[in-house]
Amino acid sequence: MKLMSAALLALGLAATPALAQDFPTKPVTLIVPYSGGGSTDLIGRQLAHELSLIWKQPVVVENRAGAGSMLGTAFLAQAAPDGYTILVNTPAMATAPAVQDDLPFDPKADITPIAMVATSPYLAVSGKAVKATTFKDFIAEAKERPMFFATAGVGTSSHFTEELLIQQGGLDADVVHFSSGGDAQVNLMGGHADVYISNTASVMPYVNNGQVKPLVMLGSERFELLPDIEASAETGVAGIDVDSWVGLFGPGKMDAALIEKINADVHTALATESFRKVLKDNYVVEGKGGAAEFKKQVEDEMTLWKGLAEERKIVAQ
Repeated sequence: MKLMSAALLALGLAATPALAQDFPTKPVTLIVPYSGGGSTDLIGRQLAHELSLIWKQPVVVENRAGAGSMLGTAFLAQAAPDGYTILVNTPAMATAPAVQDDLPFDPKADITPIAMVATSPYLAVSGKAVKATTFKDFIAEAKERPMFFATAGVGTSSHFTEELLIQQGGLDADVVHFSSGGDAQVNLMGGHADVYISNTASVMPYVNNGQVKPLVMLGSERFELLPDIEASAETGVAGIDVDSWVGLFGPGKMDAALIEKINADVHTALATESFRKVLKDNYVVEGKGGAAEFKKQVEDEMTLWKGLAEERKIVAQ
């Protein structure tokens, strides 16, 4: 009996990689926890298209927007850990837990980081009320009058990166919370705020049509796709080493072999000329690294934003 049990256990363990290798054998659902038309939705849909070609199975996109992307994320957390329900999301995966203690899931135990899909620095843009054309001049202008930073809502990545820039830059500024990134940008262009920070895909269309001005790229070095915009470290503002990203996630307790297979397939998709064109056209670059590396980055950002929330007394409203 013991020999039979051991044999069955060995067969079960041996079957796990085989099952991962055969994945998928039916359609996969890709959750986008935002409304359609945004940059995350666009990247998610391109990823779904490329994976459907690789997997030879439909990858069906479902938009489940609400609660700053946490509605769709909660749906993912309740799914079976078999890879047939996956989700794309942004640094909201790290910022939301920093200000929300009542999330209906454990952000570490119930969610599995699978792959970094795309990444770019955060870009600070200014509205027509700001006279400065360089960040150095902006700092000088900020010493002469109150400055208002528009956010996409309390605890969003725009809010946290603005708080970080204000802190590291020693700026005397206030944040003004709006209902969404789109609302924040409309108010910025309308002169009701001075600065907004978001990912390059979201703000560059407004830069290109002259409605806002690029102020500074957050980080230690210039971005390869926008080399004419100076980095914050060049201006003497150090200690800002966070990027915007879009990542792929699964439910908790996924099999390690399955995680690695999906990660490898994502990188195969990212290597296609069609996907790289979509990313470049939206001023982002393809993600790199394995699942363990991505998991560490997400958890490190959770720690960073939790500390900043406590230090600057940021709480969900």
